[in-house]
Order: sequence, then structure tokens, then C-alpha cells
Amino acid sequence: MLSAFLFVFVSTLFVVLIMPISNILPNTKYINLRYYFLLTCMVSLSLVGPYAEAKKSAEPERLEQAGPMQVLSIPALSSSDKQVLGQIRPDPPPEEIVRDSHYWVSNEHNHQLWHSFIQGIGGAFVGVGTDQNYLLAGWAKSSVLILMDFDQEIPMLHEIYAYFFSVSSDPDMFLARWSKKYREDSIDQLTRHFTTIAQQKAEREADRKELTDKKRSRYLSKRVKRFVRRRVKTYKLIRGLLWRRLTKTKQKYQELKIGTFLSDQEQYDHIRSLWAGGRVIAVRGDLTADVAMLDIGDRLRELNVTLNVMYLSNAEQYFKLTPSYRRNLIELPWGATSYALRTMGWRSLGFFDEDEKYHYNVQAGDNLIKWMQQSRTTKAGRMMFKGRVIKEPGFSVMEGLPKASKRLPEIAPSPRQRRQ
Repeated sequence: MLSAFLFVFVSTLFVVLIMPISNILPNTKYINLRYYFLLTCMVSLSLVGPYAEAKKSAEPERLEQAGPMQVLSIPALSSSDKQVLGQIRPDPPPEEIVRDSHYWVSNEHNHQLWHSFIQGIGGAFVGVGTDQNYLLAGWAKSSVLILMDFDQEIPMLHEIYAYFFSVSSDPDMFLARWSKKYREDSIDQLTRHFTTIAQQKAEREADRKELTDKKRSRYLSKRVKRFVRRRVKTYKLIRGLLWRRLTKTKQKYQELKIGTFLSDQEQYDHIRSLWAGGRVIAVRGDLTADVAMLDIGDRLRELNVTLNVMYLSNAEQYFKLTPSYRRNLIELPWGATSYALRTMGWRSLGFFDEDEKYHYNVQAGDNLIKWMQQSRTTKAGRMMFKGRVIKEPGFSVMEGLPKASKRLPEIAPSPRQRRQ
């Protein structure tokens, strides 16, 4: 911006000075204005060039790197339990993603409607999407955090989140990682961090392939560069978007006097402890598929942890309540006090915020299971019409039960039951 201003200023200055002089010089009638412009451009660029080089070579702002947490707010998982959680397998990649878009940040702005339901509820948290999961899990004080999305770019983004949590001792430092001021420093730090991870990963892959020394070297170089470049590119692409989203979220909940991981050190330490203690996994998962969701249920049972919060966002409006989706929800180890959180973009349900255009709904886990087992309703939105109680315009709670039906809905077979 400053370089462009300097260019225009110098160009204008030369035109103003040279044009009057040309009127008293001989033979100036042959001088075309294009030559004036060319001359001023050459002089301007000669001044702008050194300035740009000096600016480019300036040392970027550096941000302190916090060390590992000395005391975790929740104990780390044992090595064996970490292995159990790591056994959650991803679903195959989808043929296409919704609207061919990556949802890097949430477009929901009123999660406070669920705050009183999930505050301090504990247990496992399973959620789709990105930043909103940390907000909700911080309120819930969740003990295990399973982040899933059918778009592979989202689990990859959580890898960046994980690193920033690990090197940021407080919310302000964490937020600064996304700021323009520390952009270059964050890029350098991410490059070094992911290079180490990529090198280790590529070496294990090369060992399995039993490559020759020459091929191994080429393979390692290619894999490491691709791994690092992809993640750094993502940071560069979305840094500003994340910065705006997180700072606005912080400001909103400060105005509402509700603490979040972006403003409350205790909540921030809890999220950071979850990552540090191996209690978080990010995986490509499809709510309606046959792998990740079933693995989540099995792994939580092995860990003896109940699912207390299931954050669905508005995913259900894009598919029917299929036999496999019903089975996946029924198979989860819901806690005695547990909730499914959803939004729905159906105007007929009523929007909480006309600018946002979402209806917010909460449903107890046992109520959800009954609807999946007994109702033939094929869309979550229709289910809500039949069982919701409106608490305020745009916000409802599922309290009603499904009516008895002669024909029960089809539910996909349970692999867990077959194993038993």
C-alpha cells in the first residue's frame, strides 16, 4: 500500500514540475505526454524498489514459544488408552463436499443458547466443524474430544490448532498466532513443526516400501515437501478468516459475560490439556457411513467414557435419517445426562437471528435414541416439528416422544451386536 502511494506521489510530483519547465524549453513541442509518464515511472520505480527490498528484508515480529504444560487440568491418557483412541478409522473420502466449499470457520453465532445445558457436563464430546467445538467443549469440560468432518481439510486444520495450543500459554498468545503481525513467525514455526512430523512419517513409509537409497531420498524429499506445503498453504489462506472469527467470538461472549477458551484461562488450559494429554483426535468421518461413527462408539466403550455432547451443526439438513445414520446414533454410548446439539436452516422452524438464518435445537440423548428407534420420520427438521417445545423464537428443545407406529423404521444391522 505504501509502495503504491509513493509511486503515485513521485509520478505526480514529476509531472507537476516538468510540465511547466517544458513550456520554456526549446523543441518541447515534439515531446509527447507519454514520455513524461515513462520518465516519471522510471524515477518512481528507482525509489520504490530499494524501499520494497528494505521492507522485505526486515526481520518479522517474533512471538514467544511457550513450553509444555507443567500441570494438566485433566490427567493425560495412558499409552494404551491413547492407542485405543487412535484406532478410530477414517471413512473413505466423499465424492464431493457440500457446495464444493471448505467450512474453515463456523457460520453459527449463537451457541450461547446451549450453554446452560452442557456447562460442566463432562464426558466425551463428538462434533463436526472447527472453532465451535473448542468453544462448546470448553463449556462442557469434556474429557475426550473427537473432532470429525467428511472434508479432509478440516481434520488437517485441527493439526494447526493443535500446534498453536501447544506453544501458546494463554488465550492472547493463541489469538496472536492468527494475527497479521505474527504471520511470518507463525509460518516459520509451522514449517519447522510439520517438517519434523513429515520426516518421521515419510521415513516409516519408506521403511515399509523397502526402497533403495536413491529412491528413498527422492521419496522422502517429495513427501515432506508436499506434507508441509499443504498445511502452510492452508494457514496462509485462512489466517485472516480465523483471526476475524476468533476475535469476534471472544468479543461477543465477553459482552454476554460468558467465559470461553478465548478469554478464560481455565477453559483455555482445559482445551490445551486435552491436546497435551492425548485426549483429542481429529478424523475424516461421515455421520451416515459405516466406519468412523461405529469406531467412535467402540473406542469410547473401551475407554469407559460416555458420550455427553454430540454437536451435529446443520449437517442433518443435507441427508435423510437413513438406516445407517439411525444405527450410528443408537450405537453411541450416551450418558445418563447427554445432549445432541443441532442447527437447522429451515425458515419454517423459525430463525433465532434473521441475519444468520438458523434455528437452534437441543435434544437429550435418550430422547434422540427413541426417535431413531421408533419414528419413521425421514428428516430431522420434520422430527423437530413433531417433538419440539419452543423456548424462545428460533430456539427449541426436543421434549416430545414419537407416536407409536405399527411399522418401525429400518435400522442398519449393528456390527457390535454381531460380534457379541
